[in-house]
Amino acid sequence: PGGAGAPVPAMASTHRPPLHICAALTAVCVAIALHRPAVAAARPPSRSFADFESFWPLYVQQHSLTTTKLLHGVGTTLVVLSIAVRLGAASSLRVGLGLVSGICLSLLGADATASCSSGLPEAAVMVSLIVGAVRLYSGLPPSQTAAHLACGYVLPWVAHFFVERNRPATFSHPTFSLIGDFALLGSLLTGRLPLNATSPAG
Repeated sequence: PGGAGAPVPAMASTHRPPLHICAALTAVCVAIALHRPAVAAARPPSRSFADFESFWPLYVQQHSLTTTKLLHGVGTTLVVLSIAVRLGAASSLRVGLGLVSGICLSLLGADATASCSSGLPEAAVMVSLIVGAVRLYSGLPPSQTAAHLACGYVLPWVAHFFVERNRPATFSHPTFSLIGDFALLGSLLTGRLPLNATSPAG
């Protein structure tokens, strides 16, 4: 993300919370996400999944081809490496904590927008929360966070539109889909999901 040799934006370190505070806030966000109450909302058929566990089989099914999985894995890895190389280990850790916090809080946004016919309101909430959390923890400008997020979708969407030829789940379940991208990468790296798998069971 960003042009080659582009300067790394200065981050206001004096206004950043101590790292242990960021870690504690992230732990709170994770706890909130794991223990959030079930929402009995009337969901449109295209947005019927209320939790990631039930969404995961659909995610794997929509990423059934080897090339699709590889492009997703490469896209996610490149974004992570880009952040690490440009910002360094300490700031990258803060960005990572902000990302986790933002995603966890986005699950609340997914619940709040469950009755919407489109995933766009949920996506807007998700991006706002991630950008805000990363800004709070690391001082990274919102434009840079948004740019990294956008770059992370380039290769996956190429895979969906030109390889798998299906509609990305991002359009209906953006938060679950983003979690799925990291879950897919982890599953591929650990061997829990074969490249040719069309379901979580392989």
